[in-house]
Amino acid sequence: MSMTTEVGHIVRHTRTRLLLYMIFTATTLFGVGVTGTLTDNALQRAGGEQADMAARLSDDAQVIYQSLAKADTSATGHFLAGPSARATLRGRYDEAIDRIRERLADAGGLTGGDVSRATNLAELALQLPVYTDLVDRAEKLIAPAKDETAGPEEVRKAVGPALLGASYLHEASSYLRTVLLPAARRLQSDETDNLRDAKGTALWTSVAHLVLLLVTIGGLVLIQWSLARRTRRVLNLGLLGATVLVAVVLGATGWSLRNWPQTDRQLGAIETLLMAQGKLVDTERAALTAYADTHLLLGGTSPFNWEQSLRNFRQNARCAQRETVWCKSYTTSIHRELIAGNNDGAVAAALPGGSFAGAFEAVDRDNTAKLEEGARQIRLLAVRVPSAPSRLGSLSVALCCCAAVAAGLGLWPRIRRYL
Repeated sequence: MSMTTEVGHIVRHTRTRLLLYMIFTATTLFGVGVTGTLTDNALQRAGGEQADMAARLSDDAQVIYQSLAKADTSATGHFLAGPSARATLRGRYDEAIDRIRERLADAGGLTGGDVSRATNLAELALQLPVYTDLVDRAEKLIAPAKDETAGPEEVRKAVGPALLGASYLHEASSYLRTVLLPAARRLQSDETDNLRDAKGTALWTSVAHLVLLLVTIGGLVLIQWSLARRTRRVLNLGLLGATVLVAVVLGATGWSLRNWPQTDRQLGAIETLLMAQGKLVDTERAALTAYADTHLLLGGTSPFNWEQSLRNFRQNARCAQRETVWCKSYTTSIHRELIAGNNDGAVAAALPGGSFAGAFEAVDRDNTAKLEEGARQIRLLAVRVPSAPSRLGSLSVALCCCAAVAAGLGLWPRIRRYL
């Protein structure tokens, strides 16, 4: 091989090496800027912002879910009752519906552009009037049959519309359980998923950012060592400046992550409480469903016979886990009374002031107290989640741009010599 050929080969090899150095530097610096921005956004989301959002939205979803179930029990019982109890149950129904509307309005301002949240809320807001319309139609059709001042002929004429009203009532209850309650439950469970995703995203973007920072610093050091070995110049000021700037980004990242262990623990505790809240909500919903089913059974619109209704009640009331006063009350006040042919006695027990209703109210108060305490603990934990320092993303991008310029100034004179 001639001297000229060998020199040309060395020149091409050196030029290629320098170009690779420049490409590596530009690529890693770009990656540091991008991951720095992503890490900044993820830390902000996983910090106080997401925790506060999860606490408030899950509380709204829990109240909506519970209120829907309470509206169902009040509506189904309303059509069994006499004038005084009917007014009480109607008041409970109206209160539950008003509470749902208030919480939907509050939750609507907390979606934060999340499509899943907005979809669930929109479904609830659009479908709630369908349910209330069915209940109102049932009330108008059944009311004449409940008029105690009506004569025998008027009562006879009211029987047909009352049966149609009972069908509307059964349809309303079924609609609430198959459409509205699942949407409300998804709204709550999604917050647990969102919190888990936010925590995971913050962790992995931070790890990726730190790894890329270390790779970039290590690469810049190796490039300087390679150039120093070949050019016998100890320092390349441009590359040295780029290394210092990336090291500053590393320090800023460490500063932003200083509270992450505490944040991770707090978010984990909130996630655990949200899951526990979900189980409590399911327990409360099952209890309310058991109560509403009892009303439907006594009103003659249940598809189940007495024995199947007893099994369904015991399952929804969690009687296998804990034999409560309410469980025993169903057997004595509802089931046995129906078997004995005393439907009026069973109805009296199930309506406000009755033994069965009183036992249910004790269970409901206990469940509600647990849910409110769980929501309070979640809010307290959310307040204690430390917020991540902002501007890590903008700082990373700015310093990486400066580092890219500095590295270019350090490498370009070497590359130009071999063009």
